[in-house]
Amino acid sequence: MVFVDIELAPVGRRRAILQIAAMAVSRSLVELESFEAKIRLDESKFVPSMVPNRHFDVRLWREEGRSPKAVACDFARFLSRHASATVRGADGRQLIVAQLVAHNAEFDGVFLREWFEGLGLFFPASYRIYCTLHRAMWYFHEDRSMLPPRDFKLGTLCCHFGVPFNQFEAHDALADVRATVELYRRMTMLCAAKMTQSLN
Repeated sequence: MVFVDIELAPVGRRRAILQIAAMAVSRSLVELESFEAKIRLDESKFVPSMVPNRHFDVRLWREEGRSPKAVACDFARFLSRHASATVRGADGRQLIVAQLVAHNAEFDGVFLREWFEGLGLFFPASYRIYCTLHRAMWYFHEDRSMLPPRDFKLGTLCCHFGVPFNQFEAHDALADVRATVELYRRMTMLCAAKMTQSLN
Protein backbone atom coordinates (compact mmCIF):
# COMPACT_ATOMS: atom_id res chain seq x y z
CA MET A 1 0.00 0.00 0.00
CA VAL A 2 1.02 3.60 -0.50
CA PHE A 3 0.08 6.07 2.23
CA VAL A 4 -0.27 9.62 0.92
CA ASP A 5 -0.90 13.16 2.19
CA ILE A 6 -1.19 16.52 0.46
CA GLU A 7 -1.04 20.10 1.69
CA LEU A 8 -2.89 22.87 -0.14
CA ALA A 9 -2.53 26.58 -0.77
CA PRO A 10 -5.20 29.08 -1.91
CA VAL A 11 -4.54 30.14 -5.51
CA GLY A 12 -7.12 32.61 -6.69
CA ARG A 13 -10.57 31.11 -6.11
CA ARG A 14 -9.32 27.54 -5.92
CA ARG A 15 -6.82 25.53 -3.95
CA ALA A 16 -3.71 23.91 -5.39
CA ILE A 17 -1.39 21.21 -4.09
CA LEU A 18 1.56 22.83 -2.33
CA GLN A 19 3.29 19.70 -0.98
CA ILE A 20 2.83 15.97 -1.45
CA ALA A 21 4.33 13.05 0.45
CA ALA A 22 3.87 9.31 0.32
CA MET A 23 5.24 6.14 1.85
CA ALA A 24 5.08 2.68 0.30
CA VAL A 25 4.87 -0.14 2.82
CA SER A 26 4.97 -3.93 2.65
CA ARG A 27 2.10 -6.19 3.75
CA SER A 28 3.67 -6.20 7.23
CA LEU A 29 3.72 -2.35 7.14
CA VAL A 30 7.49 -2.05 6.82
CA GLU A 31 8.58 1.09 4.97
CA LEU A 32 9.83 0.34 1.46
CA GLU A 33 10.30 3.84 0.06
CA SER A 34 9.18 7.39 0.78
CA PHE A 35 8.45 10.36 -1.46
CA GLU A 36 8.20 14.08 -0.68
CA ALA A 37 8.05 17.09 -2.96
CA LYS A 38 7.30 20.79 -2.75
CA ILE A 39 5.40 22.30 -5.65
CA ARG A 40 6.30 25.72 -6.99
CA LEU A 41 3.15 27.74 -7.53
CA ASP A 42 2.65 30.80 -9.71
CA GLU A 43 3.30 33.65 -7.27
CA SER A 44 1.35 36.06 -9.47
CA LYS A 45 -1.80 34.11 -8.55
CA PHE A 46 -1.46 33.75 -4.79
CA VAL A 47 -0.28 35.70 -1.76
CA PRO A 48 2.39 33.74 0.17
CA SER A 49 1.35 35.34 3.47
CA MET A 50 -2.16 33.94 2.97
CA VAL A 51 -0.95 30.32 2.97
CA PRO A 52 -2.27 28.91 6.28
CA ASN A 53 0.41 26.21 6.57
CA ARG A 54 2.97 27.08 9.30
CA HIS A 55 5.64 25.06 7.47
CA PHE A 56 5.38 27.15 4.32
CA ASP A 57 8.48 29.28 3.76
CA VAL A 58 8.36 31.06 0.41
CA ARG A 59 12.17 31.15 0.17
CA LEU A 60 12.42 27.41 0.77
CA TRP A 61 9.69 26.71 -1.80
CA ARG A 62 11.50 28.89 -4.36
CA GLU A 63 14.68 26.88 -3.79
CA GLU A 64 13.24 23.36 -3.52
CA GLY A 65 9.91 23.67 -5.27
CA ARG A 66 9.42 22.18 -8.72
CA SER A 67 6.73 22.58 -11.34
CA PRO A 68 3.44 20.72 -10.80
CA LYS A 69 4.03 18.57 -13.89
CA ALA A 70 7.58 17.58 -12.88
CA VAL A 71 6.38 16.55 -9.41
CA ALA A 72 3.36 14.70 -10.79
CA CYS A 73 5.55 12.74 -13.22
CA ASP A 74 7.95 11.77 -10.41
CA PHE A 75 5.03 10.81 -8.18
CA ALA A 76 3.53 8.70 -10.97
CA ARG A 77 6.82 6.82 -11.31
CA PHE A 78 6.87 6.29 -7.54
CA LEU A 79 3.33 4.89 -7.62
CA SER A 80 4.15 2.62 -10.55
CA ARG A 81 7.10 1.14 -8.64
CA HIS A 82 4.66 0.10 -5.90
CA ALA A 83 1.69 -0.97 -8.00
CA SER A 84 -0.22 -3.88 -6.45
CA ALA A 85 -3.93 -3.31 -7.13
CA THR A 86 -5.78 -4.64 -10.16
CA VAL A 87 -8.31 -2.31 -11.79
CA ARG A 88 -10.14 -2.30 -15.10
CA GLY A 89 -9.21 0.49 -17.49
CA ALA A 90 -11.61 2.50 -19.66
CA ASP A 91 -10.92 0.13 -22.56
CA GLY A 92 -11.67 -2.94 -20.43
CA ARG A 93 -8.05 -4.00 -19.98
CA GLN A 94 -6.78 -4.93 -16.54
CA LEU A 95 -4.22 -2.55 -15.10
CA ILE A 96 -1.90 -2.91 -12.12
CA VAL A 97 -1.85 0.36 -10.16
CA ALA A 98 -0.98 1.54 -6.66
CA GLN A 99 -3.35 1.09 -3.73
CA LEU A 100 -3.48 4.40 -1.87
CA VAL A 101 -4.29 4.99 1.80
CA ALA A 102 -4.99 8.43 3.25
CA HIS A 103 -6.51 10.02 6.32
CA ASN A 104 -9.78 11.52 5.09
CA ALA A 105 -9.29 9.92 1.69
CA GLU A 106 -12.37 11.56 0.17
CA PHE A 107 -10.59 14.91 0.47
CA ASP A 108 -7.14 13.90 -0.80
CA GLY A 109 -8.49 11.66 -3.54
CA VAL A 110 -10.44 14.42 -5.28
CA PHE A 111 -7.45 16.77 -5.41
CA LEU A 112 -5.06 14.06 -6.61
CA ARG A 113 -7.35 12.94 -9.43
CA GLU A 114 -8.09 16.51 -10.54
CA TRP A 115 -4.38 17.35 -10.39
CA PHE A 116 -3.45 14.52 -12.75
CA GLU A 117 -6.43 15.16 -15.05
CA GLY A 118 -5.59 18.87 -15.24
CA LEU A 119 -2.04 18.01 -16.28
CA GLY A 120 -3.23 15.46 -18.83
CA LEU A 121 -1.47 12.59 -17.03
CA PHE A 122 -2.60 9.06 -16.24
CA PHE A 123 -3.17 8.57 -12.50
CA PRO A 124 -1.52 5.17 -11.74
CA ALA A 125 -3.54 4.47 -8.60
CA SER A 126 -6.91 2.97 -7.77
CA TYR A 127 -9.69 5.52 -7.37
CA ARG A 128 -10.85 3.46 -4.38
CA ILE A 129 -8.61 4.86 -1.67
CA TYR A 130 -8.49 3.22 1.75
CA CYS A 131 -9.21 5.69 4.55
CA THR A 132 -7.82 5.58 8.09
CA LEU A 133 -10.49 8.03 9.25
CA HIS A 134 -13.20 5.56 8.17
CA ARG A 135 -11.15 2.71 9.63
CA ALA A 136 -11.22 4.46 13.00
CA MET A 137 -14.95 5.14 12.73
CA TRP A 138 -15.59 1.43 12.13
CA TYR A 139 -13.26 0.53 15.00
CA PHE A 140 -15.37 2.44 17.52
CA HIS A 141 -18.65 1.40 15.90
CA GLU A 142 -17.74 -2.29 16.23
CA ASP A 143 -16.50 -2.04 19.81
CA ARG A 144 -19.06 -0.08 21.83
CA SER A 145 -17.01 -0.62 25.00
CA MET A 146 -14.49 1.89 23.62
CA LEU A 147 -15.21 5.56 24.19
CA PRO A 148 -14.60 7.38 20.89
CA PRO A 149 -12.47 10.53 20.81
CA ARG A 150 -13.99 14.00 20.51
CA ASP A 151 -13.26 14.03 16.75
CA PHE A 152 -11.52 11.93 14.12
CA LYS A 153 -8.73 14.29 13.13
CA LEU A 154 -5.34 12.67 12.61
CA GLY A 155 -3.77 14.32 15.67
CA THR A 156 -6.70 13.44 17.92
CA LEU A 157 -6.68 9.79 16.87
CA CYS A 158 -2.91 9.53 17.25
CA CYS A 159 -3.21 10.86 20.81
CA HIS A 160 -6.08 8.45 21.53
CA PHE A 161 -4.16 5.40 20.29
CA GLY A 162 -0.81 6.42 21.79
CA VAL A 163 0.87 7.25 18.49
CA PRO A 164 3.60 9.90 18.85
CA PHE A 165 2.39 13.04 17.10
CA ASN A 166 4.09 16.41 17.39
CA GLN A 167 1.45 19.10 16.90
CA PHE A 168 4.12 21.46 15.57
CA GLU A 169 4.90 18.98 12.78
CA ALA A 170 1.23 18.64 11.84
CA HIS A 171 0.47 19.68 8.25
CA ASP A 172 3.91 18.81 7.01
CA ALA A 173 2.94 16.17 4.44
CA LEU A 174 5.69 13.67 5.22
CA ALA A 175 5.20 13.93 8.99
CA ASP A 176 1.46 13.38 8.51
CA VAL A 177 2.09 10.35 6.30
CA ARG A 178 4.36 8.77 8.90
CA ALA A 179 1.74 9.40 11.59
CA THR A 180 -0.98 7.88 9.39
CA VAL A 181 1.07 4.72 8.82
CA GLU A 182 1.66 4.35 12.56
CA LEU A 183 -2.02 4.99 13.33
CA TYR A 184 -3.06 2.28 10.88
CA ARG A 185 -0.43 -0.07 12.32
CA ARG A 186 -1.72 0.52 15.86
CA MET A 187 -5.36 -0.04 14.94
CA THR A 188 -4.46 -3.19 13.01
CA MET A 189 -2.55 -4.59 16.00
CA LEU A 190 -5.41 -3.85 18.38
CA CYS A 191 -7.96 -5.49 16.11
CA ALA A 192 -5.77 -8.58 15.72
CA ALA A 193 -5.34 -8.80 19.51
CA LYS A 194 -9.11 -8.59 20.06
CA MET A 195 -9.74 -11.28 17.48
CA THR A 196 -7.21 -13.55 19.19
CA GLN A 197 -8.89 -12.96 22.57
CA SER A 198 -12.31 -13.79 21.14
CA LEU A 199 -11.02 -17.09 19.78
CA ASN A 200 -9.48 -18.15 23.11
